[in-house]
Parts: sequence; structure tokens; C-alpha cells
Amino acid sequence: MIDPKMNTRPKPVQSEQSESLIGAAIALADSAVQTRAYELYALRGKKNGCAEQDWYQAEKDLRTSRKQT
Repeated sequence: MIDPKMNTRPKPVQSEQSESLIGAAIALADSAVQTRAYELYALRGKKNGCAEQDWYQAEKDLRTSRKQT
């Protein structure tokens, strides 16, 4: 609802529970990316120097797999 005096919309209020759920979802997503990035590292023979590339590829792989389901 727009406040006619302020002519702005009120900002949504997040509860502690919703913030906790968001934090848990982020941690779970990071864990999945970390696991996939390690798999890519292992597939390359555990050679150092491509951690950032592995991380971005892992994120891409997970996004692609979610779109297919």
C-alpha cells in the first residue's frame, strides 16, 4: 500500500526466521558449488592454479542442472 503522505511503498520486513532460512539456503548452495569445484579439480589431476575457474564452472554446472530438472 502506498503512503499518500510519503508517496513511497513501505519496505518489506524480513523476520529472523526468513533471514535464517536464506542463510541456510546460501550455505547449502555454497556447499554444492564447493563439492562440484573439488570434483573439477580432481578431474584435472589435482593440479593447482585454477581454483577460481573451477568455482565459476561449478556454479555454471549447477545452474544448468537446475534448469534441466
